[in-house]
Amino acid sequence: MKKLETPTNRLIENYVNKFNIDKRYKTADISINNLIKVFPENKKLEDIYLKVTVINRLYSTNILGIWEMSNHILNIQVDEAINNGNPSIVHHIALGHGVKLKNKTENDKVIKDINFYSFATKYCNWHNQECYPIYDSFVEKILIEYQKDKPFSIFNTIDLKDFIKFKTIISDFINYYNLNNKSLKEIDKFLWIYGREREIERKGKDRY
Repeated sequence: MKKLETPTNRLIENYVNKFNIDKRYKTADISINNLIKVFPENKKLEDIYLKVTVINRLYSTNILGIWEMSNHILNIQVDEAINNGNPSIVHHIALGHGVKLKNKTENDKVIKDINFYSFATKYCNWHNQECYPIYDSFVEKILIEYQKDKPFSIFNTIDLKDFIKFKTIISDFINYYNLNNKSLKEIDKFLWIYGREREIERKGKDRY
C-alpha cells in the first residue's frame, strides 16, 4: 500500500484532472449538470422523477423506490431549504419516503425506512454545489484514513452520517490542509477519486 499523500493544492488539482479526463465520469457530471439547469426546481413530479432516476443511475445510489422517493421530494417542498443551504433537508430527503427495510430475522417484519443518506447528499449537491458536500463510501474511508494519519478534526465514524457533523468535518479538512482556495466540488472530486484509488489498491483490483 502506497503512503497516504498529504492534501495540497497541487494534489487536489492532479486528482480533479484525473476525474475530468475520464470520459465516463466527466460525461456523467456534464449530463447531470445540464439536467439540473433545465429542471432547477422541484415542484413537478415528472421533473423530480427524471432527476432522481438519472442521479440514482449515474451515481449507483441504489434507490429501491424511485417513485416513492420522487413523491417524497415533491411533498416535502425542498427548494427553499436547498437554495438556502439548510443542512437538515438532507435527512428529510433521506428518510420518510416510505421505502421500508425488512428485518429478515423477524418474519420479514417491516421496521423502518431505508436511510438513503448518500443519495440525499448527492441530490442536494447537484442543486447547490457549494453548500452540500457529497457523502460516499469512498469519501468515508479516505477521511477516516486521513484522520488516523493526522487528526484534522474530532469525530467518530458514525458522525460522517450526520450531515451537519459531516459538513463540519469537511470544513475542518479544508482548513487543516489550507485548501480554502479550492471549491467544494473540487474537494468532492478529490476525496472520491483518491478514496476510490486507495480502495482499489487495498482490494488488489478494480471492482468499481
